[in-house]
Amino acid sequence: MITKEEAYNKIKSYLDKNINYSSIDSIDKIALTSKEEMTYPISYGKYKGENIDYYAISYGEIWGIEERSMGILIHAKTGELLYITTPHGYLDIEE
Repeated sequence: MITKEEAYNKIKSYLDKNINYSSIDSIDKIALTSKEEMTYPISYGKYKGENIDYYAISYGEIWGIEERSMGILIHAKTGELLYITTPHGYLDIEE
């Protein structure tokens, strides 16, 4: 399993290269969800319908005159970026 620091660095690197973001949560706010704790399976993408261990972190993007919160999920075992959650749905991550 990757560490929170590794997850943060991978996510921050992706955001720095691909997203015009305005803020990002700190490492200590990264949430780990184990497959045993999941209430619902993964909602979108390659692992849709599966229970997996994943980290989640929030970041902000400016939409008009306000900041909107987004989230990124990363596979805790492999370090694979899964997808971005937005106020309107999900976005694929292309690495």
